[in-house]
Amino acid sequence: MLIIGILGCLIAAQAQQKRYSARVFDGITYQPLSGASVYNVNTKKFAFTDKNGRFEINLSLHDTLIITKSTYRQLVAPIDKKLFSGYEDFFLYYKATMLKEVTIIGINPSYEGFKKDIVTLKLPDYYKRAEDVHLSEWQRANASYDEKGGNILSLGGTVTMSPISFLYDKYSRRSKMNRLYNEMVSYEDEVERIQQKYNREIVSELTGLEGEELLNFMMYCRFSYYDLVRWSDEQIKEKIRTNYFNYQYDKISHEQE
Repeated sequence: MLIIGILGCLIAAQAQQKRYSARVFDGITYQPLSGASVYNVNTKKFAFTDKNGRFEINLSLHDTLIITKSTYRQLVAPIDKKLFSGYEDFFLYYKATMLKEVTIIGINPSYEGFKKDIVTLKLPDYYKRAEDVHLSEWQRANASYDEKGGNILSLGGTVTMSPISFLYDKYSRRSKMNRLYNEMVSYEDEVERIQQKYNREIVSELTGLEGEELLNFMMYCRFSYYDLVRWSDEQIKEKIRTNYFNYQYDKISHEQE
């Protein structure tokens, strides 16, 4: 009886396990992600998505999948009855923070060229107003420099950045990184809100599409992360409606051909 009971448990366990297949997409562009890693925490087995974003892996009810890909946020997917018995696509979202815009300054790679760039560099207009300024002995003795802001000379309640500080602020890697960091922080909240501003539920409600056709339409939209960060909720909805009209027109034209 004990042997029969053990065999029954083994058969029941085998019956609950199956070969599971699903796809992984970018959550915004809806393009399939190839090379994404799919890890079953319970069985310690790996699988990888193909060029169409599809993967296959053995799993049982209540297993947990961890789906990862470089530059994307990790997705933890517990396998409930709905996932185990049906079919579900998985969506990953970028973990990178968006920038408003990036200004690229080209610096001459040769030392002689760099010296020429510095010599011919045009300083801001406010330096012209300071060309004829002469400091007295008292002013020189009481001049102060702000360590936080760099080489900043403070005289009589006014603040003037020296040309050396201007060059440092323009070319130094540290200053560039500080500027980029401030840009990233200013958009951080909007990046976090992308999933709430644009998702399958919103698009389905506006278009009435479901299933595979909904996926095809969202691939047709091809919205970028940068656009969705900048657009308001109403602008996104208006873009969806416009794209849906164009999608229907293109579909009818294709069928007539």
